[in-house]
Amino acid sequence: MEEKFMLLEELLKDERAEGKLEGRAEGKAESILLLLQDIGSVSDELRNKILNEQDMDILLKYLKLAARVDSIADFAKEMDKI
Repeated sequence: MEEKFMLLEELLKDERAEGKLEGRAEGKAESILLLLQDIGSVSDELRNKILNEQDMDILLKYLKLAARVDSIADFAKEMDKI
């Protein structure tokens, strides 16, 4: 019985860690979108692509890119190179 409890506890711990990671990714994606909205209108397609990205390294690159581009078109073009 204790073994099952420990297994359940480990599964819950993994789920919490995964949830935290998803939350961090979602927050970073929202930051990217906020930066881009200051430049112009973000298409639904681009918004969905950013929001669906879960790789934190890629999201960080997107964030840095969003901070330095002058247009949404430039962002989208450079984003495809990442």
